[in-house]
Amino acid sequence: MTHTNRGRLTVNIDGKWRLYTNTIPSDAEALGTVTQGEGDTGALVKLPSGLYVQINAGAMRNLDGRKVAAALGTAGRPSEMAGGKKVNTYLDAESVAIATKLGNGNVSEGIRKALKQAGE
Repeated sequence: MTHTNRGRLTVNIDGKWRLYTNTIPSDAEALGTVTQGEGDTGALVKLPSGLYVQINAGAMRNLDGRKVAAALGTAGRPSEMAGGKKVNTYLDAESVAIATKLGNGNVSEGIRKALKQAGE
């Protein structure tokens, strides 16, 4: 017996997430609904840390970020910017959290925003 849909995620950005939960964690973003396999549907929520979760009546379940990104169409290497250069940085957990929040889930974007604000 095969399980062709066991690991499959389907995301509906226009889905009525409030059918599955009335509340989400503070600073989290409700993106719509997510269905796992063949009918396990719940609210799709992106946490401030950048992690995706499925919420059903207050119960929170972690989702594979790669599968969510693929379902959202955001998987793959980020686009390159003109004049950009790849740089490796070493940051503590608090700095990563701040950069992630500033960049709406994108650490690099958060660092760029912080540097721009510091330069003004």
